[in-house]
Amino acid sequence: MLDAYASELNSIFNGIYESIQRLEEQLLSQSGQQLSISELHIIETVWQRRAEGCSISDIAQEHDVTLPSMTIAVKKLEKKGYVSKRRSETDGRVVYVELTRKGEKVNSMHRYFHEHMIRAFIKGVDEEQKPVLLSALTNMANFIKRQLELSAHKE
Repeated sequence: MLDAYASELNSIFNGIYESIQRLEEQLLSQSGQQLSISELHIIETVWQRRAEGCSISDIAQEHDVTLPSMTIAVKKLEKKGYVSKRRSETDGRVVYVELTRKGEKVNSMHRYFHEHMIRAFIKGVDEEQKPVLLSALTNMANFIKRQLELSAHKE
């Protein structure tokens, strides 16, 4: 059983998780973008990997989904005008996914939201507290990663 401090932290984490998702959905809706959160995160992955090139396999691996599922998702994004595909010049079997201008725009909006969210999160945190906060959040991220790995091995 959690003590009062841990119970309050748990409540805060749950609220943050749910609120971020709801807020991102609202922002997408208000901006007129016909995207799901999953599609937005695919766009984000393509943007993050733009320098080295981003294949559909790379995106599938990043999002821990099957290649056929990601192929369908990328085709939907291509139809909506957020991404385009191009064949590798060195290996014609490899198809790279790139953001269109529309994809760049929605990704910029998403990055802007996250930058402001993180700035608000660390506002008022002094330099001595930053390593403790970073350590605690790293512990949480590592726990979640381990649980996901254990869960994947059970399947």
